Amino acid sequence: MKKSITLKELAKILGVSASTVSKALNDSHEISEATKKKVEEAAKLHNYKPNRAALNLKSGKTNTIGVILPSIKNFFLARALRGIESVIAGTDYNVIISVTNESFEKEVKAVETLVNGLVDGIIISVSEETQIRQDFSHLIALQDDVHLLMFDRVENSINCDKVLVDDYEAVLKAVKELQFKGKKNIALVSTINNLSVGKLRTKGYVDGVTNFQLPIIIDGSEDQVEKSLHSSLKEKGIDAIIALDEEATLASFRVGKKENLLEEGKLSLIGYAGKTISEHLTPSLTTIDQHGKKVGRTAAKLMLNKLEKPQKNSEVRIIDSTLRERATTKR
Repeated sequence: MKKSITLKELAKILGVSASTVSKALNDSHEISEATKKKVEEAAKLHNYKPNRAALNLKSGKTNTIGVILPSIKNFFLARALRGIESVIAGTDYNVIISVTNESFEKEVKAVETLVNGLVDGIIISVSEETQIRQDFSHLIALQDDVHLLMFDRVENSINCDKVLVDDYEAVLKAVKELQFKGKKNIALVSTINNLSVGKLRTKGYVDGVTNFQLPIIIDGSEDQVEKSLHSSLKEKGIDAIIALDEEATLASFRVGKKENLLEEGKLSLIGYAGKTISEHLTPSLTTIDQHGKKVGRTAAKLMLNKLEKPQKNSEVRIIDSTLRERATTKR
């Protein structure tokens, strides 16, 4: 690839001032059409590329959006990222992606780096450590510098745009569906009780079962919930499970398979997992579809709208989930 040259070098080649070159490339009325054409042809010939940083300083805009994710292993977050990228790809904006791996410190550093003149706005789903610590000072502070949008894992005390999934309603509906099918002892299994989404889903479960049974909540790490579930199935007469995340879902599925309960229809299971996993398990898995790509697209469109037409009022968009029934809830 041919090495690019500077504005001053291009001006020297043309025998004009750097100011003339700059004005010509920016289609200034002060420069004749003949000179503009001459400068544009020389710029192309010599591979001249404008200094983006200098342009950013002059315009006050970077035309770049930062996206901070706690993980890309999570199928929902990966789908949300695809949604964000699909919208921004059709615009003049660029995307910088940072993954915190659920670390508060990495999240703080990512915010500090992006705010330092790199982006106009930040789309973020906060890390597990951030939610455990309940320290959002780094996000509150950045609002004077860039536009902030939170999605999925949000902090309600921060006044910014938010895109949410109907976590409470989705699980409440799942409970009612299982009750309609005659299930009497529905258990909830979770490895995400530290997260805002986990707490909302748990509340949906508790409110759904309270008038029919005592809540059966099994939480902890994937290994812990799998061991607890083995002993609790017969002991508590569990005939249905709602698993709140992918790890809890796969742990519950393994237990159901080992006990030969899923194929016989003695145990119903509703979980959170991607389409590829859920459809290829045997039996196929009934899931709560959060429409991750739609969440991402909605977040990106809202961010772009606010960057192009700044407004003081914050907006909250809620995306409804869908129960996808497959073999683990069919008799």
